[in-house]
Amino acid sequence: MIRKVQSQDLPAIVEIENQSFDVPWPHFVFRSYLGSEGFVLYEQDGVVLGYAIIGIFNDIAHLQSIAVLPQSRWFGIGTELLNWCIKFGDMHDAHLIKLEVREKNSTVQAFYLNNGFQIKGRVSGYYVDDNAIVMEKKI
Repeated sequence: MIRKVQSQDLPAIVEIENQSFDVPWPHFVFRSYLGSEGFVLYEQDGVVLGYAIIGIFNDIAHLQSIAVLPQSRWFGIGTELLNWCIKFGDMHDAHLIKLEVREKNSTVQAFYLNNGFQIKGRVSGYYVDDNAIVMEKKI
């Protein structure tokens, strides 16, 4: 089930973040997104397995972060969260969804390519330790 994140969910979200990224976002960043309708989680049997954060800027949906617990990957959870984000963008009249992904992370790039995204560019030094590949998909 996908639902809006509540404050009591933050420890589980931060744990997913810490297990998913070499340079994880700190707790206060997630706290700042509380109340945003684009901050959602995937929950199964009361356990938080993944989350996504998407925002609408003018008529573009920007996928700011998405992650799934490592042991819960490859079961379609990331795809469900991504599809939710695309629908969210569509409901808010966005014509495009875009994101940045680490240049080193070819697995995640392949995930987005398999979901209809295209590589649109590269941003040097976007991450502390890597460049970013900009990817987009028309909605």
